[in-house]
Amino acid sequence: MSGRKLIYQIYPAAFGTLNDIAKRLPEIAKLSPDYIWLNPFFESPWLEGGYDVADYLKVNQRFGTMGDFRKLVARAREFKIEILLDLVLNHTSCQHEWFEKSRNRDVWYDDYYIWLDKPLNWRSFFGGPAYEYDPVRGQYYLHLFDKSQPDLNFKNPRVVREFKRIIDFWMAEGIAGFRVDSANVLFESKLVSSRLPKMPGFLYYFQTKSTVKTLKSLFGGNGIFSIAEPVGGDFFGKKKFHELTERAFDASFNIGVLDAADTLFSDKAHPRPLNYRKWFRKLANWTPEPKLSFALESHDTPRAPSRFNADPKVLAMLQFLLPANFPCVYQGQELGMLNPKLGDCIADYPGVQSRAIYQQLINRGKTRTEAMSVIKKVSRDNARSPLDWEEYLRQSGEEDSVLNFYRQLVETWRTDEVLKKGVLRVKKIRKSGVFDFERSYGYKTYKVHLDLSGKTKSTLIDNLGQIVLSSR
Repeated sequence: MSGRKLIYQIYPAAFGTLNDIAKRLPEIAKLSPDYIWLNPFFESPWLEGGYDVADYLKVNQRFGTMGDFRKLVARAREFKIEILLDLVLNHTSCQHEWFEKSRNRDVWYDDYYIWLDKPLNWRSFFGGPAYEYDPVRGQYYLHLFDKSQPDLNFKNPRVVREFKRIIDFWMAEGIAGFRVDSANVLFESKLVSSRLPKMPGFLYYFQTKSTVKTLKSLFGGNGIFSIAEPVGGDFFGKKKFHELTERAFDASFNIGVLDAADTLFSDKAHPRPLNYRKWFRKLANWTPEPKLSFALESHDTPRAPSRFNADPKVLAMLQFLLPANFPCVYQGQELGMLNPKLGDCIADYPGVQSRAIYQQLINRGKTRTEAMSVIKKVSRDNARSPLDWEEYLRQSGEEDSVLNFYRQLVETWRTDEVLKKGVLRVKKIRKSGVFDFERSYGYKTYKVHLDLSGKTKSTLIDNLGQIVLSSR
């Protein structure tokens, strides 16, 4: 599928039930998204925020029923919005029926997961060994993420068929497509030990040809809109990006585009001072890619105004005035939400990743205070607090609010030919946070001045010299 699409992400655990989402659709619709992407709401023990799926075909009762989901789909269509589901391919919950049968050596499910007699020295994304011993089976299983999330074996064609069945089930329920979690790490190219003490084992199975072939078989054609979320940060170069999007997906994130501002290789345990210059150069290089989905926030990131120390209106201009065709807005981003004050103790941070990073820092000799200073800054728990709907309604009634600025900006992004088709030309990048660029189409050239430091007014000026948008 082609064209420009706006995606609005909802993390149900921080939103409420499926009925709560349906109730708020009239407000969300004022931002005019094409799609609403729902994070997992499937049956799950909820050890990893729903990304530990125990049954892909059942709605977790905390969110409602299948009937509630059907009502949500129908209600969204009244506002010309389609639903995307978050599909977790790489792994399941250790409480999934498939894993229970595999660990008990059921003949059919025996090789649904990756089992070894001896563990490799790979590291998981969350730190610690990527192999866990299972006393029932008497072998070690691979888990790229948390030990509660065993990796599936996609070399087994029965596993692929299972997901074809799952995809067909949800498409029959009226959804438009999927956001695919950890899309590029389904296959291991070789199962050997490595000597990479600071690098995770994904270097051994990072987007193989078999991965792309399998993804194409699942999502290519059939009217499915699909957007990939690959892992790997800056390792995910343009060659791999094109290979993935041209063969299997309509669009794809590149987490490295966002993380370039304050990490090296997306390493959350070692945040770096904010580097505007490096970030702006990365954006200038990547946003002209027609299939890039540029997101400033998600369920996995801190709130952007807190992270980048910037006015939310200026950040909105950064996202919508650069030429990415599939911008994604995370719930509450349009309000300019900041990181909440979650507490000074790791017990106040429920996320598996937060606790894993904290333990890594403690193991490396950091004090608890030092470790918590990092957690407060980088924790994805910052994004998982509920929306303040009183604030939403208050901003809706204020002409110069962040919310109404977003609505105006999205309308401009949708309708203006220069922003739809204009070529990007970088004019000035400064380490202080100034990013000047032009968008040119035909005889028109727009000038954009963005100042994330807030020392000067950020503006969009048209070819007649008129200010179209201003941060203040």
